[in-house]
Amino acid sequence: MRGEGVKLNKDNYDDGKSLFDYISREEIHACTTCMACVEACPILINPLEPIVKLRRYEILTESAGPSDWLPMFNSIENSGSAWQIPKDRDAWAKAAL
Repeated sequence: MRGEGVKLNKDNYDDGKSLFDYISREEIHACTTCMACVEACPILINPLEPIVKLRRYEILTESAGPSDWLPMFNSIENSGSAWQIPKDRDAWAKAAL
């Protein structure tokens, strides 16, 4: 265990936990990215950045996420649109040229 007078360095900073051990997945997805935390932060850090990175990691690396989001991701992957409209949805505009 670290003493109070011990400074952290590359050899003693790792406690074996990730941010997912401190922040629940529900909390990560409850964030509306309104930037209020960034404006209110008294030490001028961007608390939103790690939240977005945790979401990105969960979705891209673990292929996980809220069940409400999965149909949207499947639609984007399959049709290139979040609303299940095919990629050629703008073909009418190209034909008019």
